[in-house]
Amino acid sequence: MAREERKKEDLFIKEKRRSKNFFVTSSAKMDATEGITKTTISSSVFTKMSQSFAQGDYLLDSGIREQNGAVLYMLQEMQSDLDDVYNEVSASAFQASFFPFARIDSGSFGIISSSLVPDKDSKYDLGSSGKEWNNLYVDGTAYIDSLDLNGTNITTTLNAKALKTHISGAFTALSASIATDIGNAGGGTVDTALKNGSTNAVQNNAVFDGLATKLNLSGGTMTGLIQPIVTAVKSAPNKNTLDARATNVFQFNSKQAITIDMATAAHTGQEMTIVNLGQGTITITHQSKPIQTSFFIYGGSNLSIATAQVYKFVFTAVNQWLVIQ
Repeated sequence: MAREERKKEDLFIKEKRRSKNFFVTSSAKMDATEGITKTTISSSVFTKMSQSFAQGDYLLDSGIREQNGAVLYMLQEMQSDLDDVYNEVSASAFQASFFPFARIDSGSFGIISSSLVPDKDSKYDLGSSGKEWNNLYVDGTAYIDSLDLNGTNITTTLNAKALKTHISGAFTALSASIATDIGNAGGGTVDTALKNGSTNAVQNNAVFDGLATKLNLSGGTMTGLIQPIVTAVKSAPNKNTLDARATNVFQFNSKQAITIDMATAAHTGQEMTIVNLGQGTITITHQSKPIQTSFFIYGGSNLSIATAQVYKFVFTAVNQWLVIQ
């Protein structure tokens, strides 16, 4: 794992060199005539030496030039080499010390405490077709110009017709795949069409085609009887309220009289039938005020349903039940 921070002791820089200084400079008072010892040069003398070098006096003196020409030549060549070394070291050594993964083929990052931003827009890739990253976890918004999902380009605007076609094709392919799996397993029979009473698997467009013959979206006539949901009642319901959200026929069979104040409906227009097969009278309470799920009886009186009598009610838009005459 990468270290979070490089410290001074981690840097590859030597604090001491093997070579010795030619001399040192000093601002202390020295010999008045020379200002020089074997190891020290006064600051004033050193300043004059610097001025002489800047003015090129050492090149004008033929004696110095002839005696030290070879040394001056090599010093000049060494200066060029040192300039090249400086340019390389100042960049690569610093980079290798503080950014150990900047120029290597592989590395492992532990914690990144800042944004990871490329130096150019739309130039560098994250992974490749042959070396893909595994899972991608993003907590926020992913801004993506184009998205390719397993070879299919996902555009920013969903086309409803294309989506419908894609889903239909997916179900068709799934049905065929299941049928193939069943066939390969050597068990069961696969039908090409829906059949009443059949428990066999189906393939291709059998489900779609079968539903298309049963459901006509353009309208039509329903034939046959609709079987009602009948609920038996043997005693007074909780709070004298019937729950008609999952049934439409209440068949009472009680020796005791029962009073019904309200009935919870599933929707407006729902019809409800009350049958009295018991010995006790069923009393439907009339509510003159529009109380939700209550009964409004024509004539303003409670309705008594005697033995062997049947009454039918309808739930209206004002949330009250009315008697169907």
